[in-house]
Amino acid sequence: MWAALRLLLVLLLGAWAVLAPAAGQGGPAGGTSADNEDWGGLPPGPGREEVYETCDACHSLKLVLQQRLSRDVWDETLDWMVEEQDMPELDPEARELILDYLGTYLSDKTPR
Repeated sequence: MWAALRLLLVLLLGAWAVLAPAAGQGGPAGGTSADNEDWGGLPPGPGREEVYETCDACHSLKLVLQQRLSRDVWDETLDWMVEEQDMPELDPEARELILDYLGTYLSDKTPR
């Protein structure tokens, strides 16, 4: 059931991401700085490059930017993407860096 709900969420949010304004034009975490636009709107911080390279390989970064998940839910989401969406397994160090970044800059506690 959770897998079906997550898939539905990803599909719905993916559709929204396509229709959402581009980063720097009022989109989530976009701001207007050239620095954010160069990284698909990802805020600066340790792990941004790894998040960019890992996430942008399969889907729009808008999908990542609009999420505001706790670190634990990001962790579960990575598990789901590996198990259900054929995402390559991340090495433990990269996974921790990505989770630290997402849990700090794109968490349920960070403003949009």
